[in-house]
Amino acid sequence: MSIHRRSLTIRAALVALSALARVPSAHAQTRAVDDAFAAVPIQQWIEQGARAELPWHPRITPPTLTLHQRIAVRVEVDLDGSEMVKRCCDGQAVALVEITDQQGHTYRNFAGKDLKDAKPGLSQYMVGISWQIFLLPGDYKVTTAFYYTGRSAHSLTFQRLDVSALNHDPLPESWRDLPPVEFGDPQPEGLDEFLLPNISGRLRLRAKSHRQIHLEILENVTPYPTERRRPKLYTDRLGVFLPILKTFSQLDIENGTLGLSLLDITRRKVIFDQQDIKQGQVSWTSLKDAMTASSVAVVDARDLREGERFEQFFSSEIERRLNEAVKDEAMRVLIVVSGPMELGSRRPIEIAPSSGGKFAVFYVRCEFLQARTFIQSPIFAAPIELTELRKETLEV
Repeated sequence: MSIHRRSLTIRAALVALSALARVPSAHAQTRAVDDAFAAVPIQQWIEQGARAELPWHPRITPPTLTLHQRIAVRVEVDLDGSEMVKRCCDGQAVALVEITDQQGHTYRNFAGKDLKDAKPGLSQYMVGISWQIFLLPGDYKVTTAFYYTGRSAHSLTFQRLDVSALNHDPLPESWRDLPPVEFGDPQPEGLDEFLLPNISGRLRLRAKSHRQIHLEILENVTPYPTERRRPKLYTDRLGVFLPILKTFSQLDIENGTLGLSLLDITRRKVIFDQQDIKQGQVSWTSLKDAMTASSVAVVDARDLREGERFEQFFSSEIERRLNEAVKDEAMRVLIVVSGPMELGSRRPIEIAPSSGGKFAVFYVRCEFLQARTFIQSPIFAAPIELTELRKETLEV
């Protein structure tokens, strides 16, 4: 099994935070999936065995621990574009996937490509259909089939899939309520590629605390100048940040509350804010709308000229949240998730919340040049102490 180092680092961070109702989740198989399998004699095809009557290239990637803190594979089916052009222009190219777990339960999904889109230029390319699929450790049988609607020929293959458990997993209970198999949408578009709205299974991440706490996740989604010139860099960063955000949003604060905010430092705005999150129910639609409104390609020139105010905005946002700690008895815990921050100045940032407040600050910095996630040394000037995340229990 291939395990990303940064995925393990985030997993270790969650162990520290978890120190601060079992609801089973079932695989939801839609009517569309049932109809897709009912449209063909799939059981007869399975009994006939593997076939390759149509050109195709099926494969399954190795199991990997993702930033969603779930083990995943990709089931991929590549089709020859020239074959699709030959069959233009009615019907669909359809791929079916059936996964059987050790208890004999089956999980199904499908995806199709409209042949009306098979223009002559497509002959030069391969056309891919794929799913990201979350799995619990275990042995599985994967059946993948492919056919063109209205034709009798098909291709089918069987593969065995062994998903090993994590060695020395620091969060052994986090997968307790998850289904064995969960399909993401085939070829999700836009931010859905990172947020995976079709995945409803929720991690079991209980944060225990002896005192009342209010935990806030602050994620820096600022599109910096290099990313505005090369939007692909910004997309790659969101591919790390948004899964981390969704993972942290599933924290269950047993004696307190959870909030989430997105910061755009260039525009000096909190572009999304949701407080008192229950059972991971973040308004992802509103979050996506907010990020779309703050497009990487559209930045006011005045904002860029006033770079010296970036640090003022960031400092004031941290101070404002920490000052809340003196207004009630709840301890304020901030998790700042960011890449290297460009605040318009190399001067140390001094943040001085009101005395008497109880708080802790975690700074999770993603270093993309080295493709790893690590915990940065303190960036805040006194009197704030930046707490290092550790594997051992953290009592608050």
